[in-house]
Amino acid sequence: MTREHPPGELQMILIDQVRVLNPRDRNAQAFEEIVANIKTLGLKKPVTVTPRTDANGPYFLLICGEGRLKAFRSLGQTEIPAMVVHVGDEDAFIMSLAENIARRSPAATGDRWSYWRASTTSKSRATTVERSPRRPA
Repeated sequence: MTREHPPGELQMILIDQVRVLNPRDRNAQAFEEIVANIKTLGLKKPVTVTPRTDANGPYFLLICGEGRLKAFRSLGQTEIPAMVVHVGDEDAFIMSLAENIARRSPAATGDRWSYWRASTTSKSRATTVERSPRRPA
C-alpha cells in the first residue's frame, strides 16, 4: 500500500449502502457453512469498508468480507458490523486483493505463481499455455 493509514472505526452500517469492490466466486457449500456459523456463533470479524460518495449519495465500498456480507443479507439482517477505514481507491483495491489471495489454498496460489513465472520466462506465452496443466479461464 502506498502509506500508513490510521486505524478504522467500528460501526454498524446498512447492508444496502455497501457495494462490493472486488467480487469473487465461492462455492455454495462454503457459503452455506459461513451462513450456518454466523447464525450459530454470530459474526467473529467485522467486514472492512471505506466510505465513498457519488451522485446518488454516500455509500461504503466493501474491501474485505463479501461472504460475511452476503451471509448477513441471506439471514435477513439489514445492518452489519464494519471496520470503516479511510483509504484511497488504489489502497482499497490492494487490501481487497490481499484478502482474496490470503483465502486461497496454498496449492492454488502455488499453481498460479508457477504459471506466472513460466509465462514471464518462457520464449512465448503460447508455449506456456500449452504446457500448463490448467489453462487460464
